[in-house]
Amino acid sequence: MEKYTYEKSGVNLNNAGLLSKMLVNRLNSPNFSNFAGIFEHPALPDYLFAATTDGIGTKIIPLLRRKMYKTIAIDLAAMNLNDLACVGAKPLFFLDYIAANTLNPVEISDFIAELNNVLKPYDCALIGGETSELGGFIKDGAFDVAGFVVGLVSKAYTIKNNTTSEADVVIGLKSSGVHSNGFSLVRKLYSDCKLSEADFLKALEPTVIYVNEVLKLCEKWLVSGLCNVTGGGILSNLERCIPDGYRAVLSKKALPKIEIFETIAQYADEEEMFRTFNMGAGFCIVAKEKDVDEIFDITKAYSPFVFGRIEKLKEGNDSARAEFED
Repeated sequence: MEKYTYEKSGVNLNNAGLLSKMLVNRLNSPNFSNFAGIFEHPALPDYLFAATTDGIGTKIIPLLRRKMYKTIAIDLAAMNLNDLACVGAKPLFFLDYIAANTLNPVEISDFIAELNNVLKPYDCALIGGETSELGGFIKDGAFDVAGFVVGLVSKAYTIKNNTTSEADVVIGLKSSGVHSNGFSLVRKLYSDCKLSEADFLKALEPTVIYVNEVLKLCEKWLVSGLCNVTGGGILSNLERCIPDGYRAVLSKKALPKIEIFETIAQYADEEEMFRTFNMGAGFCIVAKEKDVDEIFDITKAYSPFVFGRIEKLKEGNDSARAEFED
């Protein structure tokens, strides 16, 4: 049986990686490789602004068909707030952008009300947005959403990865499943009847929002690096928080077993899955081994687990910054 791939489902991760490298080189800004952009302003000399923007990809298609507006709202908040937390920033305010074929006031207002409610526990205010009708671009009966969030972080608490050292550990926080990445492949499997309706509903579980607990870790100086595992899987995202001269060595065996990934594994190669999905680790923390117990206590709601360690690279070693050893 020919295995399913993300590229054959319509998404080329190599192009996404190439675009990121081109932007870093052409615009000469480290922000384009960060999870959140950082901005310094003289009006607040002791603080940094942080900002992110993101959507939820093609997961929105089945969610709209099922009128699961709350899940759309949770996913949109999670994709932005989790990235913001990677630099230790507390969210301040959020804006949304909605592009529809034809505006349905009831449908759109239901979604915005859900988004407002989702943001409240994180003290993040929904202060406005933009809604546009794009009849020649968006399919009839559909809309797409994107979010934009601004946060603030004390310079003293900003996560810069410069405290990473040899023998640090990599801690994973369990995901709810697929989250909001890899859905072109999931939808292809479903349309080809490889996933049942029950399987598909498991894949539609909302993305976990880790923000409040992660910020507690930052306030207690318990982390050396933070990584939100989104498009590209664990390795490509974790590499973004590993400094030069070090690498993360990980164990697949330590990852939690999640049923939807075990089902997908019947139809996709393991390597392809690790390039596409979070595989059970929705968020990663690089920290000192002595702090593991305290980190586990603060993040216990997400079933934390140690699944790697940091090694110092010898001079001339060109190993990847993150790789699995089994």
